[in-house]
Order: sequence, then structure tokens, then C-alpha cells
Amino acid sequence: MRVLIEISHGPVACSTALTVEQAYAAAVAAGQAPGNGGGGPVSVNGWTCLGFDTPQVLRTGQTSKCTKDGSEILAVLPSPS
Repeated sequence: MRVLIEISHGPVACSTALTVEQAYAAAVAAGQAPGNGGGGPVSVNGWTCLGFDTPQVLRTGQTSKCTKDGSEILAVLPSPS
């Protein structure tokens, strides 16, 4: 499933945001994320990433976030066409 990557807080290079989110997705797919359903938190290159539960995903479209030093990256489901 494709998601949109948004930088919601702080100065983060697009390439960094994509790299962090791809590494987090790979960790979840490899079963390295703790919790029911593998939501995390997971440390990725100094970032802390975690997935949101289904009710929040349905309400906001946000599937996960990664934070570091006040910066925040969100993975968001695209709006249906």
C-alpha cells in the first residue's frame, strides 16, 4: 500500500524523511516492531517511529509517525479518489 510522507514539524530533508519511513516499514515487515500488530516503537537512525491503531488511522488517515529532536514525519494514506 502506498502512503504519502509528510514533514509535519521541524526541518527535515525529503530524502531523510523517505529513508526513515522506508526503514521503519521494512522493520515492521520483518517483525522487528514490538506490540500487537507490530506498531512499535522502533528506533530508526536515531528517530523513534510508531504505528497508529486502526481507529486513529480511520479517523485521521495517519498510519505512523517518526520523531526526533522536535521534528516529526507522518505516513498518511492518500485520500480516495
